[in-house]
Amino acid sequence: MTRAFILLFFLSLLISLNIYAEKLWVQSKPPKQSNEGVNMLMCLDSNNCFAIGDMNDRIILYNSTNQGQSWSEVLEKYDNENTEIVNVFKCFMTEVNNFYITYTDRVALELSNDGGKTFRTILFGDLSENENDLFFDITFYKDSISAGITRNALVYTSDNWETNSIVTIPDSITSNDPIYFIDSNNIVFSRVDYHNTDFIKYDIVNKDWTIWSRGELVDIKYEDFNYLQFINDTLGYGCGGKLNGIGGQSNDIIWKTTDKGRTWIKLMDQLNYPGFGMRQLSFRNELHGIAVGSWGKIFETTDGGESWFQYPVREEMASLGTRITWAGSVALFTTWNKGIFRLETVTDVEELNSDEKFRVFQSGDNLEIAINDESYSNYSFSLYNSSGQSLLTRDIKSSFGFVFEPVDLIDLTNGVYYYTISKNNGAEFNGKLVIVK
Repeated sequence: MTRAFILLFFLSLLISLNIYAEKLWVQSKPPKQSNEGVNMLMCLDSNNCFAIGDMNDRIILYNSTNQGQSWSEVLEKYDNENTEIVNVFKCFMTEVNNFYITYTDRVALELSNDGGKTFRTILFGDLSENENDLFFDITFYKDSISAGITRNALVYTSDNWETNSIVTIPDSITSNDPIYFIDSNNIVFSRVDYHNTDFIKYDIVNKDWTIWSRGELVDIKYEDFNYLQFINDTLGYGCGGKLNGIGGQSNDIIWKTTDKGRTWIKLMDQLNYPGFGMRQLSFRNELHGIAVGSWGKIFETTDGGESWFQYPVREEMASLGTRITWAGSVALFTTWNKGIFRLETVTDVEELNSDEKFRVFQSGDNLEIAINDESYSNYSFSLYNSSGQSLLTRDIKSSFGFVFEPVDLIDLTNGVYYYTISKNNGAEFNGKLVIVK
């Protein structure tokens, strides 16, 4: 039976009933089976989104035409159907028909030009014979121009991999991802060095190597540049991490460039829970972006990275393989074995209780609680019956701004219930609800 809630206020709080529009992460596609990870999540436009699910022995291509609200299976490809898809590393897509798959154990591409109906394998001579090498990353310029970086070589094409050129990387350069084009003749990639934001440029025409950007020396604390996105010809954002010497944890780092990666500005360099660095980011325009890390870490900015607020870490969103993208104005998030989530705007919800620091409303079978406290402190939510018996207690972390965290309601019977939100054993907020079924 549907549960109806009548929500009342008491104590010395300002009583009000308001209609709010707040943002919540909602699962739109559960994993097909327990071991399904999503190796690609991207949108060509707001109503044409794609995801590739990887289940070791096969991949599934999903499509959404409604900003990620629902997903349909476009194709299912097993590893015994004229292509080998075991040990998939990364998946890419440039338009609705072109898909690219790379592997963890060889330098090879699986390429489809018909929306995934058929694939052809592209090998690269001796490079593909080395089981210890792989494509760290692939980048796309315009039309059929693209390039990939391996441990030992830079590979590029101007005809969508019908032909390609292979350039051996000098021994003095230890290559890494990400890789990107400055223009059609100049390719830049990150290298492993004890310098942050250290990028190398290769000039295809003149066939020479130069340092494109050089960061300051950071001793042995190597800064790992995990992901890079350019918003336009000059503006880009990157993210990564740096070991900080605290039990294997890493600081989260976010960079910004306004000159195509020639120089970089640090927007963030700090330890945030969970402390394993930033893995990916996505900006829908010059100002509005989301950066994500493993185990459910999500940060959002609306001012070009000048300030960030963190969404509460939720167990149902916490895993590896984190990815983020935008379907127009709607953010989509995925993490290994957990499915796909949308950042939805919840409207027509009745606010129970609020002040300048706390907000509480009911949504479905949850209470949604937000604590505006930029110190990111730990608070305790407790629910009691009318006799004062404690029924449940949940930990809630505050955020910069009102970021709502769900608290599951147990199967309550009709009656009056009270709740408190405390910090350091001192109650700071109180409320009352009456349940009538």
